[in-house]
Amino acid sequence: MDRRYLIHGAIPALGAACCFAAMAALVKLASVDASSQVLVFLRSVFGLLIVAPFALYRGRSFLATSRTKTHVLRALTSIGALSCFYFAVARIGLAEAILLNASSPLFIGVFAIFMLGEQLERQAVYALMLGFCGVVLLLKPGTELFQLSAVIGACAALFVALAKIFIRQMADTEPVLRTVFYFGVYSSLFSAIPLFWLWETPASDAVACMVVAATFGTAGQTLLTYAFTHNRAARVAPFSYFTVVLGGLVGWLFWGELPDWISLTGGTLVVVGCVTMMLRPNPASAWQESRALSKPDA
Repeated sequence: MDRRYLIHGAIPALGAACCFAAMAALVKLASVDASSQVLVFLRSVFGLLIVAPFALYRGRSFLATSRTKTHVLRALTSIGALSCFYFAVARIGLAEAILLNASSPLFIGVFAIFMLGEQLERQAVYALMLGFCGVVLLLKPGTELFQLSAVIGACAALFVALAKIFIRQMADTEPVLRTVFYFGVYSSLFSAIPLFWLWETPASDAVACMVVAATFGTAGQTLLTYAFTHNRAARVAPFSYFTVVLGGLVGWLFWGELPDWISLTGGTLVVVGCVTMMLRPNPASAWQESRALSKPDA
């Protein structure tokens, strides 16, 4: 294996997967005593408190950016992803929520068609169809097992896909620390707005869980941003599915969650579809430099 890829891609991506699995488990624990809106706010604030000293230490020149608009869009889409994911992880199986969240490469493929006018080859079309069939199975429509929570969990993947595109757009000018710092700033501000109407004082146990979850989340976000900044998405994104494995193990050990055959079949189709999309010979141009998407903000 290429040593550079191992150090700057595989190890950070694998570490991010472990961090996100731990974060998801802690969020599920905290959701017993707090609403998803409050948890998103706590995650954002605690994450900002963790990363701010490192960013501020670098000085005003380091914080200067010409990509303010993209930072804002990234924060908004990430808040959407966190809100949907936290809502779902509190109500459905941990592994299922993580897997729905990890189906974002399917949405990236769709965005490549409608946002960038990309013509997908036949293999990619089949991969998208296969992956979305898996998502449908995970949602279990038309059965007594169908849950709106799973649909909201799938929406998280849509927001994750947009957030990843915005991160990649900024990779040519924004270092990892600055990207994570501005995510913390804007996500803390935006996630506080609905709490003017929806605030519920969380239990101390929930706050403690979110402090640790924010630590894992910020570490995972930093590692993943670093990996995506230094590698093509096809070489990094497959590690996301290690989070699903860890989530399934934790869900079984602590909550006694075992997926049924429908979820197992759907999960397999999602993973196959996503990995096929990410291993395409010509990755979606959403990951490539584009005049329309990579032009610095005014």
